[in-house]
Amino acid sequence: MSVTETETLFNGCRVVRLAPLNPKGTMVWFHGGGWMIELGEDAVQWGRDLAARTGLTVLMPDYPLAREFAYPKSNAWCVEFWRHCLQAESGPVYLGGDSAGAHLALCSLPAGMPEKALFIYAVTTLLPIRDSGSWAAFKKGWPLSPRLMDYFYDAYCPDKEARYGASPLEQLSLIPPTLLITAADDILADQQTEFARRFNAQQLIYEGAGHIFLSRAEGTAFRARALEDAAAFLA
Repeated sequence: MSVTETETLFNGCRVVRLAPLNPKGTMVWFHGGGWMIELGEDAVQWGRDLAARTGLTVLMPDYPLAREFAYPKSNAWCVEFWRHCLQAESGPVYLGGDSAGAHLALCSLPAGMPEKALFIYAVTTLLPIRDSGSWAAFKKGWPLSPRLMDYFYDAYCPDKEARYGASPLEQLSLIPPTLLITAADDILADQQTEFARRFNAQQLIYEGAGHIFLSRAEGTAFRARALEDAAAFLA
């Protein structure tokens, strides 16, 4: 299915719109990157493939980054964008994201519920359980390590006392029908399993997959699987 690509601005930030012919609705997708990496070609390609596979228009905002807009400023922009999309887009509106982008999407949920939500290796809390579980199992040699996650956390939410309020796992009381796609070999796996348990979300655990498989060559098979699972869930 062909996809038309256009760009607009929202409150000073670029938004990429990826529209198939006769779209069935809209998916708002917040990309990953530790709250610090701009929307890149790998992320946009995922949006193109998602639009083509699901028949949904995919909106990908290049939201403000933590290097200049730490919590809560980055969240405020994402909330306003999400509110705008709920009002401006026709048909059903869905919400999604991967990694830090999934976290920003989760933080936007109180502003309005989508039809369904899809999150891939989501950051659900800024309060990790250290020295146990997946946080301890995946240290050196993995795409994400405790040291790197601490670096991202410090950039995104430097005020450690604010991290409880910045954590959807602790703050949310209601979610829409939600699919969590979890990479088993990922420091964040336990966060997502706890989120799925607490909110009765559907969870698919990809054994052998590591973090950021959407943009790594060795993750090609898992990426293709995620496209199929996403399409089936959203259909």
